[in-house]
Amino acid sequence: MAGPDKIVFYNHPRCPFAARAVIAFEETKHKYEEVYIDINTPRPDWYLKDINPYGQVPALKIDDKDVIYESLFVVEYLSDLHPEANLFPKDALQRAQVRYLVHHYSTHVHPVQNKAAYTADHEQAAKHREELVVQLEKFSKLLDKVHRTENDVKEDGRFFLGDQFTFADLALAPFLARLFLVAAYNNNKELTVEEFPQLKRFFEWKETIAERPSVQKSTPTKEFMIEQHRKWVK
Repeated sequence: MAGPDKIVFYNHPRCPFAARAVIAFEETKHKYEEVYIDINTPRPDWYLKDINPYGQVPALKIDDKDVIYESLFVVEYLSDLHPEANLFPKDALQRAQVRYLVHHYSTHVHPVQNKAAYTADHEQAAKHREELVVQLEKFSKLLDKVHRTENDVKEDGRFFLGDQFTFADLALAPFLARLFLVAAYNNNKELTVEEFPQLKRFFEWKETIAERPSVQKSTPTKEFMIEQHRKWVK
């Protein structure tokens, strides 16, 4: 597939959605120009007028004319440009399961994770933490229900599809990297496998993703994330 001559990537390191695009660029090795948009302040008029009227990141400007919004569509676009990166499996059932895993986390887990991390009231935060564990237990079961093909590496603790890093791992990596924020402000304990052994598969998967070089490239330091997080909580 013929690619564009120029891609401008509008990014901010605090944003987990923009981090998806960073990972996709790293995985596909596609070259780009980067422009930082400060999402802690009102967006500049030129960005709202010419790039994204909603003021969100990430956004891609393609060959100085077309713009792509929303992180998942940005990742799919880069994946389509670079099928050799194998971000989407060729098996139709696995493709559906990869998309559903992302949908399930976004719909059921992430909202509760946000409540637990961004609630300054300790008692309420603790309740949200309990709700989060319940949702993670359900999510963890999906990690073991993936369809396997004869070409898959059947290895526990690896990526969603075994040995292949895919869209499912990429799309959720930034939120897994920020899971510790559930404890960072409200003095709750971080979620651990020692406390919740029923989440063993989830934690193994989470740690495997964290070791991926592209994910590390996209992940700010904990100190930076905590600093930014506290500004938003306050």
